Amino acid sequence: MASATQHSAPLRGIALMVASAFFMNVNNAILKLLTEGLPVGEIMFLRAAMILPLIFVYAAFRGGRAALRVNRWQGHVARGVCLGFSAYFFLLSVQYLPLGMTVALTFAAPLLITAMAGPILGEEVGWRRWAAVAVGFLGVVVITRPGTNVFQLAALLPLVCALASAGRDVATRRMTASETSLAILLTANLFQIGFGLLSLPWGWVMPDARSFWLVAACVPLVFIGHYTMIEAFRYAEAAVASPFRYSAIVWAGLFGYLLWGDIPDAWAIAGTGIVIASGLYILHREFARRREESSRSTESS
Repeated sequence: MASATQHSAPLRGIALMVASAFFMNVNNAILKLLTEGLPVGEIMFLRAAMILPLIFVYAAFRGGRAALRVNRWQGHVARGVCLGFSAYFFLLSVQYLPLGMTVALTFAAPLLITAMAGPILGEEVGWRRWAAVAVGFLGVVVITRPGTNVFQLAALLPLVCALASAGRDVATRRMTASETSLAILLTANLFQIGFGLLSLPWGWVMPDARSFWLVAACVPLVFIGHYTMIEAFRYAEAAVASPFRYSAIVWAGLFGYLLWGDIPDAWAIAGTGIVIASGLYILHREFARRREESSRSTESS
């Protein structure tokens, strides 16, 4: 039966987040190809509509209706709206910007999550983790340094995506205590279908065979990517798991090279190193905080 229980296993949560970043970036590369021939809203609709049957089939082996039961609709609505905006603006971003640049700019999200984690989730975020996330964001700036077209108007699109993604992640962490991963995944896709349908008045086109199979290829990638992301927040705090989305920069760079011949320069490699080091330091501080809490608990008893 699907579980709605939260656990404390930071390493497992981090591994799940890295896996999620990989699958989602394979999906992102396909999405960039799709935006060459299909409207953004139509892509959202088709992808989410194809994922729904997979969710129901998987649920049949994970507890049936109980795995899809929604206990608190408010959280699903908040997360669904944030996810809808995040997905829509990400698709617009990859349509007008290089994949690597889009992924890099969306990494304002972990900094925003850290700002939200304290007042909204009640998670303790010390100044050292604040500093590490800020340094990680500096690494993103290094990757998207002056000399590129970062500061064109289209660069605002992934920043809006980052803000919506931060809201989505904070909502996800709050929901995992009472909602199953499959229930969260189900409502997320229903909201994406709704967002996609809103774009219908602006015109859709009939997908050709290539577009259809590209969308179909996204289905298992999105399912696995979102499911592992949700599970990551079940095992680790938002402020710990989210920075490891930075590994997406590595995947995006790899796929950019394989598909479009993009080769990162020294600045991009240096920025990536800063980002990864920041994430590793956050993990170190999390372990240090847990040791301190354990020591105080032992002394008080």
